[in-house]
Amino acid sequence: MKIKEVEMQTGITKANIRYYESQGLILPNRESNGYRTYDESHVKELLRIKLLRSLGLSIESIKALCDGKMTLEEALSERKEQFQGQHQELVVSEKVIN
Repeated sequence: MKIKEVEMQTGITKANIRYYESQGLILPNRESNGYRTYDESHVKELLRIKLLRSLGLSIESIKALCDGKMTLEEALSERKEQFQGQHQELVVSEKVIN
């Protein structure tokens, strides 16, 4: 399938699909004319990336997950620590403002 179909199936823009490709998160097939083609495995991976991004995971963390350098549990634990740090910053800011 072409990128427009993938865009419609995933709700991810062409620009983001190409960005994820540039980051090595997906590797579309190439036709002899150079056009990219995608299959269901690409759609599935893009939907996974979309979910992980919605949870606030960075591209670097997603790459580490894809490369097997980090588990999902580790990535989510790291994100939880980031949330806790942001929460502490908000508490301090609130004290300063009041």
